[in-house]
Amino acid sequence: MVEFYRIKQKNGLTILFERRDMPIVTMIIATRAGSAHESEQKKGMAHFFEHMPFKGTKTRTAKQISSTIEKVGGVLNAFTSDEITSFWCKVPSKHFYSGSNIIFDLVANPMLDSKDIEKERNVILSEISRAHDMPEHYLFDKIKELLYKKPFGMPVLGFKETVSRLKREDFLKWHNHYSPENMIVAAVGNANLKDISDLAKLYFKKTYKKSNLPKPVVIKKSSQFNETREGLEQTHIALGFHMPSFSDKNRYASEVFNAILGEGMSSKLFQEVREKRGLAYSIHSSLSQEKSYGYMVVYAGIDKKNIKKVKEITLKEIKSMSSINLRDFEEAKEQKIGNWQLDLEACDKVAVNLVIQEIATKADDFYDYIENISDVSLKDVKSLVKIKEHSVAVIASK
Repeated sequence: MVEFYRIKQKNGLTILFERRDMPIVTMIIATRAGSAHESEQKKGMAHFFEHMPFKGTKTRTAKQISSTIEKVGGVLNAFTSDEITSFWCKVPSKHFYSGSNIIFDLVANPMLDSKDIEKERNVILSEISRAHDMPEHYLFDKIKELLYKKPFGMPVLGFKETVSRLKREDFLKWHNHYSPENMIVAAVGNANLKDISDLAKLYFKKTYKKSNLPKPVVIKKSSQFNETREGLEQTHIALGFHMPSFSDKNRYASEVFNAILGEGMSSKLFQEVREKRGLAYSIHSSLSQEKSYGYMVVYAGIDKKNIKKVKEITLKEIKSMSSINLRDFEEAKEQKIGNWQLDLEACDKVAVNLVIQEIATKADDFYDYIENISDVSLKDVKSLVKIKEHSVAVIASK
C-alpha cells in the first residue's frame, strides 16, 4: 500500500509526498513556468534562469551549495522543459534537512548577480553550440520547430541572439513566477511530511504578488527541413508526428502505440529497418508530452543513399499500425506496465513523474497507471494512425 499525501498550503503551494522505508530521499521543487511561457524575444529565459541559483543565493556561495549535497554523497541537479523548471537533490535520508534547505534556498533566494549572469551567459552559448554540433540532439529540436509555430516551437535553450540580449531585469521579473501558487514540492523517501511543510512555510513566508502565467500558445503545423554538413560519416533523419498531450486520456494509447512501433529491439521499426534490412545501427521512436502538447519522433542514423528507403519504410510501418494484431497489442501493454513498475524502484524518477502528473492532471493519477494502460483498447491505438500529418528533418553528409 502506497503511503502518499497531497496537501495545499494556504499560500497556494502544493506538496506531494510518498513515504518510503528506505535510507534515501529525493526532494524536488518545481515551478509551472517553463519554456512554453516565454515570448519569442525572450526565448531561453527559463533555462538560463535555471542555471543562476547554482551561482549563489543570498545566504550561500556556489561552493557551499554544491558541497553541502556532494560531501554527504548526494546528487544535486535541475532541468527545464516546456512547462516545468525543477531543482532537485537525492541524499541519504539522515541528511534530508540540509539537502532540502539547499533546494528551498535555490528557488526562494537566488542572488542573480550581474557578473554571474554574464559569466553564465557564455556557458549557455556554449551549450547551444554543443547542441547544434550533436546531430541527433539538433534534429529533436528541429522536429519540434517543424511541428509547432513560434514561440512554442522554438528550442528550450533558445538561440544565441535571444540569450545574448537577456538582462538582469529579465531574471528578476522571471523570478516572480517562482511564487507559491506556481510551485510544487515533491519528496519521495524516508522523510516527514510536517518537516517538509514547515520548511515550505519558512522559505515562502513573505507576501508574494500573484503571478499569472500566460497560457502556452500551441499551434500545430507540419513542414520539412534538410541540411548538409561537412565531416559527417552518417546521415541523420527524424520524422515527427503530433500525438495526444500528457493531459489527454489518449496519452496511454500513445504509449502503447510507441512501444509497438519503435521502443526497444523487439519493436516494428528496429526489426524491419535494422534486423531485416541492416539499414541502420540506431532506429527508435520516442514520445515528448506535457500538459499542453504531445508528439512522437522517429530517429534513425543511416547511410545517405538510404534516406528515401528508410523514410518509406517508417511511414509504411506507421500506417500498418492500423492493423496491428491482438498479441502485439497485449504484449505492448504488459511492456509499459513493466517499465512503470521498474521505474518505481528509483525515488528520483517517481518524484519527477509526480510533479509532471500534478501539472498535467493531478499527482494521484500517477498511481492509476496500470489501470489506465489496461483500459486502453486496440481501437484506441489504431485511431492514432495519421499518416498524412508528419514533419521530416534530415542532416546529411556532404
